[in-house]
Amino acid sequence: MYSGTRQLRRRRISRREILASIGCGFILVSLAIACMKQPSTEHLYALGETAEVDGWQITVHSFSTLAPDQWHQPIEGYALCAVELTLQNSSGRIRYVMPEKQMTLLDGNNRSYTLDSQASVMAARLHNWFVPQGGIGVGQKVYGAAAYQIPANAQNLRWVFRSGLLPWSRSAVFLLGNLPTQ
Repeated sequence: MYSGTRQLRRRRISRREILASIGCGFILVSLAIACMKQPSTEHLYALGETAEVDGWQITVHSFSTLAPDQWHQPIEGYALCAVELTLQNSSGRIRYVMPEKQMTLLDGNNRSYTLDSQASVMAARLHNWFVPQGGIGVGQKVYGAAAYQIPANAQNLRWVFRSGLLPWSRSAVFLLGNLPTQ
């Protein structure tokens, strides 16, 4: 009997659907929290020290300002700089490095800076420092630099190496101080 009004059938939601929805929500919240997580500062390393994290041995040798040339100039008020480093794979298996995801420079206000192509060219030209990337064999050691373009007045700088690509991967944090003058 149809009375002219639309009758909606109510569908009963199963327990399985409820649990699946709660599980998906929990996973999304956990991922959001992990992505916002700042690098651990349990142990801060100084220049020249070697950190061991998840099968990586990381040593930061120096932090320097890179002099620009006529073709590679920083944005006004910014400077080019490089973190000279050595990475060694001590894990027992081939490891891969993706510097854009694993190497970050942070300032005292927790602003993060990613690798800069102009700064990388200058590091290669001036010092023969290349960005370590790609596959690194068992026991292999690679030497190079991560180069950045940052505000010239940046202070309390820290360099972070994440042991993996995921935001919650264990990290090594190196204290760099302020941007060196040329």
